[in-house]
Amino acid sequence: MSDIVQSAGRVARSPAFKFFLISFLILLLLIPLLIVAALVSEREGRSRSVTSDVARTWGGMQALTGPFLVVPYSVRIETQEGDKVIQRMQERRAVFLPEELNVAGDGRSGVLHRSIFDVNVYTATLAIDGSFAVPDIAAVDPNAISVRWRDATFVLALSDVAGLKEAATVLINGQETLPFAPSVGVPGSNMSGIHAKLSAAPSALSGDSPPSAFRFHADLHFTGSSSLNFAPAARETRVELTSDWPHPSFSGAFLPIERTIKADGFSAKWRVPHLARSVPQAWSLGDGGLDRFLTYQFGVSFHQPVDFYDLVMRAVKYGILFLATGFMGVFVLELLSDKRVHPVQYLFVGLAMVFFYVLLLSLAEHFGFTTAYVIASAATGGMLATYVAKALGSAQRGLIMAGLFALLYGFLYLILRLEDYALLAGALLGFAALTVVMFTTLKVDWSGLGGLSNAEKPEAGEGTPAPGVV
Repeated sequence: MSDIVQSAGRVARSPAFKFFLISFLILLLLIPLLIVAALVSEREGRSRSVTSDVARTWGGMQALTGPFLVVPYSVRIETQEGDKVIQRMQERRAVFLPEELNVAGDGRSGVLHRSIFDVNVYTATLAIDGSFAVPDIAAVDPNAISVRWRDATFVLALSDVAGLKEAATVLINGQETLPFAPSVGVPGSNMSGIHAKLSAAPSALSGDSPPSAFRFHADLHFTGSSSLNFAPAARETRVELTSDWPHPSFSGAFLPIERTIKADGFSAKWRVPHLARSVPQAWSLGDGGLDRFLTYQFGVSFHQPVDFYDLVMRAVKYGILFLATGFMGVFVLELLSDKRVHPVQYLFVGLAMVFFYVLLLSLAEHFGFTTAYVIASAATGGMLATYVAKALGSAQRGLIMAGLFALLYGFLYLILRLEDYALLAGALLGFAALTVVMFTTLKVDWSGLGGLSNAEKPEAGEGTPAPGVV
């Protein structure tokens, strides 16, 4: 029985046992790491909720679609009821697109503060001009019986009309100024926007005759947040946009043909021909709504290069590598020391390393990511280095641990900032750490028998490796 107890004691004191115990502790610490990840997600959700609240009052993601020329017309529908053929009139609406559309815009960015959260917003000024050709109802529906040209409507869709801060008008042929009315003026449409009756512009529309070709110009002043998008509504669409935002993210179906990005802002130009989108120049609303341009929108996002919630979550994803490297540092220093670190002390070290993420998240919400990272890493690394120095009774080993944590936190920061090379940098860190541990412990007596007296060593033939064998 005493031999069994002695054998169990030798196993418990062996470096191999401590190694597997540390591995188990790393797996155990996955539980608090998952809790931290959930906390980051909860705080990010709270931030998005605040952003949505601000967008409801300031203006949300804005998308300009149009303009359209919408004209009601009627067709005769025949139905069979028994032996009788019933004829009735059905009203429909034709949609005509402009021949050319030029948009020149300027966006002034800003930041609104709500509680501890910041929301990126902008104020946009758009100058919209272009021209319509003479509309041909036969191109839309050859069965049209009557067309109510006098009710032709100039429609401009805007995704969040709550952002409009000034009254808007449209100038027709440089002569008549038509005030816009709320809504797109199309029954059953789920798009928001503004519209104007073309009948108030005699230079373009007179009586029940089809409107002549005409030019238009409109200025829009509105606020929004996050992004500003456009639709290639004309046969030839040109958009020029400038802003003082230094971090634009161009997105959508079409990228700019020219772009200039500087520290004080950006400028971009788009040119989209009608052949690049599968939308006809004229159609009936029964065949497709005004929202058929949704898949062809393009524009810019007022993008924050890396959101600190994303950075903290990315740091948590490297948590296992982070814990393993820190534990291996303590383990190697323990092997080179006469002192022993208790498994509970390893657990304390692991919990402190996990709490680093909570400290980082809470500080980042108040001071920004970089400042928060410096404070959290200095506090955690300094505390752990001091703790290891006390546990091993050596100030020198404490300094070594401080250097290891400085290198570890510094490399982790580099990984977080390298969006495109983060995986490569993380892989190199893991490989380097494993290589150092392997070659540093190459001559370690993992069985723990090397330090035993001759009376404690097993006799030859018992199947136990000789002392010193790895």
